[in-house]
Amino acid sequence: MAESAVDDENFELIDYTSASAWEKFAAAVESQLRAWKVGGGGAGDFDFDELRRTCSDLVVRRHQDQDDVVGQVARLCTRTAQLTYNGSAYTLTLSAHPLVDAPASKRAMFDSQFPPTHVPELELDHSRGDGACAWHPLHRWTGRRMLLHLRYAGDAGWGSGQSPAGDNYSVSLETAKLLMSSLNMALRNARCQLAAFVPVGDAWRRVHTGRAPDTKYECVSIAQAPAAYLQLSGLLELFVSAFGVPPAWDHVSDAVHLAALHQYRVTNTYARDWNARSADFVYRMGDLNVGPATDPLRVLTLSALFGRAPCRTYMDGGAAGRDRLYLKAASAWRLSAHMLAADRERAMLTETLEDAFAAWAQAGEERHRHLNMAEQMEAHAEVTGDMLIDLFGSAPHAHITPPGIPDGGSLAAEAARQLAHTLAEAYADGSQAQPPSAAQVIARMAHGTAVPHGSLLWRLSEIVLVATAKRSADFWGAPSIMTFLRLLWAMALKEMRWRWEHARLLPRIPAASDGDSPDAASRSASGSPDVAPTRYDVHLRYALVHQKLEMLNCCVERRIASGDVPEADSESECSEPAPDAAPAGLAQRIRTHVRAQIQRRLGDGARLRPIGRLLHTVRPRAGAEIGGFEAIEASDSDGFVSAEDIDFDDDAASDLLVERPSPDASEPARLPSNAVRRPSSARLGAAGARDSCNYVDLALSSSVDSSSGFHHVSDVYERPGAPAAQQPSRSSSRGSDPAPLGDDERAGGLRPSPTLRLLGSAEPLWIPRIQAHPVVTEDMLREREAVLMGLGTSSAGARQRARLQCAELISDMQAFKAANPHCALADFVRWHSPRDWIVGPGQDEHHGRLSARMAEGGAANLWQELWADARRIPAHQQPLLFDHSAEAEKVLHYLEGLPPHALFASLLPTVFLVAYERLYRQPIVHRMPVLRQRLSRLADRIVHMDWPAADSDSHEYASLLDGLEDLEVHTSRCVSLLAKLPAQYALVEALVTHGHAIVDDRAAQKTVLKTLAQFNILTAQPTSREYVFTARLQNNADAEQQMYVAIDDDRSIRAVYGRSTAQASTLL
Repeated sequence: MAESAVDDENFELIDYTSASAWEKFAAAVESQLRAWKVGGGGAGDFDFDELRRTCSDLVVRRHQDQDDVVGQVARLCTRTAQLTYNGSAYTLTLSAHPLVDAPASKRAMFDSQFPPTHVPELELDHSRGDGACAWHPLHRWTGRRMLLHLRYAGDAGWGSGQSPAGDNYSVSLETAKLLMSSLNMALRNARCQLAAFVPVGDAWRRVHTGRAPDTKYECVSIAQAPAAYLQLSGLLELFVSAFGVPPAWDHVSDAVHLAALHQYRVTNTYARDWNARSADFVYRMGDLNVGPATDPLRVLTLSALFGRAPCRTYMDGGAAGRDRLYLKAASAWRLSAHMLAADRERAMLTETLEDAFAAWAQAGEERHRHLNMAEQMEAHAEVTGDMLIDLFGSAPHAHITPPGIPDGGSLAAEAARQLAHTLAEAYADGSQAQPPSAAQVIARMAHGTAVPHGSLLWRLSEIVLVATAKRSADFWGAPSIMTFLRLLWAMALKEMRWRWEHARLLPRIPAASDGDSPDAASRSASGSPDVAPTRYDVHLRYALVHQKLEMLNCCVERRIASGDVPEADSESECSEPAPDAAPAGLAQRIRTHVRAQIQRRLGDGARLRPIGRLLHTVRPRAGAEIGGFEAIEASDSDGFVSAEDIDFDDDAASDLLVERPSPDASEPARLPSNAVRRPSSARLGAAGARDSCNYVDLALSSSVDSSSGFHHVSDVYERPGAPAAQQPSRSSSRGSDPAPLGDDERAGGLRPSPTLRLLGSAEPLWIPRIQAHPVVTEDMLREREAVLMGLGTSSAGARQRARLQCAELISDMQAFKAANPHCALADFVRWHSPRDWIVGPGQDEHHGRLSARMAEGGAANLWQELWADARRIPAHQQPLLFDHSAEAEKVLHYLEGLPPHALFASLLPTVFLVAYERLYRQPIVHRMPVLRQRLSRLADRIVHMDWPAADSDSHEYASLLDGLEDLEVHTSRCVSLLAKLPAQYALVEALVTHGHAIVDDRAAQKTVLKTLAQFNILTAQPTSREYVFTARLQNNADAEQQMYVAIDDDRSIRAVYGRSTAQASTLL
């Protein structure tokens, strides 16, 4: 019996029935709900606080980013799963909207009652229609923060970030009921409290049915709304009939509450002067302007929110059919702006730089292509002449005024005053960081990249950009940028050479201040005011081309100081640059240059350029001879043909055969294309007789071969292995071997010192007249460094290197000895370096001693050695420390041989700085934080750009142009909005940053109304209307009934009913 009981307990139940497809589908939904942790009233893994912060800041700034932003919202706010039912695939989506039930604020008033379906967009893309929804519209229609949505898998809808409007599928009513039953079963089993929805009918209609634990949802869409439904009274009747309001309700308009949202959408109209209406923006025809040529503003949308209140509040009881939903009665306003897509705007400033950049890259690839410059000059003679006159004769900071534009000077002056006023007003309290000016950006840039603000090359860059900008072509008629730069530079070189020959200073070359002058700094510190401070110097921190122009002005200044001025110019404008207004002589000379250049025929064969006065100032470099000639890279002296333009073929070169004057030459030698004749030995002096070659090398840059500061040491340093008689003499106009002075003969003295006397006698110490300091450019320093490094690291090389660097010291010693026949080294030190003369406490000046660095080493001390070798030669008889004639010719030679594409490459930083300054000079940039920040970032990009390393294919240029375009686009948008909304800077700031702004300031509201009144919105019907009706019925006071209604501008209507389950069962 016991075994029988045990056996009865051991049995197995086998269920021979299988689950249906519907049950399997419901089970799969239930499993997915549990996986998402939404069962038992849970909210899943959504962090709504974090989502709210993230989604509140989302903006589609460019229409290309729309898919990315919508996809980001989908990743943050949706969860999806693929399910199958009856062989068809379905997608189950869990959607969350973090802006529903947001904390109270002006924006929350809109988002909580009418949750957004789209992320705010700044740009309008007509090709995409209204764009993809970021959140399912059911959130807006039902006010649910979380919901479930089941759709056919063919629908590419919300979870994947694509709009279902284009979906081509349909769900039958029977299928929708089965799907809804599956969801209901899964929701009950998982104890999920979320609302669930399935589509019904054609997908493009966006009609859904849904259910929540306490509410049933129905959706109706009508293509054409009856006229009665366009009034609140008609919609109220629809609500009463739909929900079966009891007849006992005498005052339905008091019991039913309403919230409404009206949108007024206006399209901006074309206005030619759209950018001339703002007081904070400067636009000048024919100039290098900022922004696009057309207004970027496309659409303005004003949303008026009417807060939840009894319907009677918004209905006019005295006039049937009239509503009180006026703009002025709205609880809050929200203004939105949509702009033309940035990639469709033709930003004038950026476009000009892009064209210039492309032309430069092409010129670099085709730099050997020969252009008929005579034809180009003839075609563009007028604009070339006008711009040359502006370059060399106008005021330093004047605007470039196109022909036919009246009062250009007054407009420029007014713009300058307006900018100064804006800067003083915007940064008065110091709370805002001011972007750096162009000059401040230049001060922060890397060594050797930029040119001074307002300098000659700055003006040249500005002129080229202004005259070749596309929008300025009608005013100037200039050719392409590289062609125009070539023409302008060629004629500018002609003017530079004329100014050197006539001892005229170049304009727009900043003069060194007293504190910046090396002469003033070094000589004054040593108590030697014996050389008049020079006004011009070479600043190595600027670009090499600008250094060359500074060098040329230094040479002109030294020439004027030496009295070597042409007689006809001795009383003319020799010592000062051109005045503010272009003199008649300048204009006549420029136009004469242009006419002469047009008449000159090019291409008939190359010829050698006569170097003239330069020939007696150079010497050949050892080992540089090639068949009796030395090569140079020469260009045409008329400044029109550079070295790259001349092709020396056999026929052309045959004209250059020259007989070699050496005695053993039996055949004529072929002269290289880049050779120049060397001066005769009589002109060079005895030292020039050692070389038989009659042609010498002219390097493009000034170097140690000329007057770089090394040539004058031949008196104290002889080249190893060469007799003293054969040492090359550095050229100058002075005698190569001055007559010796008598023992008591004094020469070169400027004046006796009022305080110092010679130590060995009671004679006063005479202050000598000394030479001005040499001036060097960066390439000269590099060559000097190469020479010094070539001396090696031995002790002999180090000593030679030290002697080579003491050129000025030796010159000063020689001049001091000539002025003080009985002086000693201690006397020289007391005058030249007073800190090295040590006087003890209480001792007399004559009882001092030399410092350690002057005394140590004895005769091996460099100062003592140089003093012993220095001869008594006054400054005017010494070889020149700086031969201004030779250096000026070499500068001109360098500039004339500079190809246009290389010139433009050296000006690229300046070109970007000119564009930067155009933006900086706009007052609106300093009033808008969004523009100030972008301008500061652009300045940082320019400063940190590796200009020497970048080439035409560099991504850094593209990045810089992108930053410039971004600032220009935002500037034009601010200008357009401020033209519509004057002085509303905060409102405009929000519109260009977030795409919309809450208008809660009375002054701003008046401005908005005044602006939109031009489009008759005060009397026009809203473009779209949305209403939410709610009421609690007597038979179910705890459940709120809701009806959402949307009416579009085409009068289509959509109604979504949310009935409590008790009400729904009652109606059934």
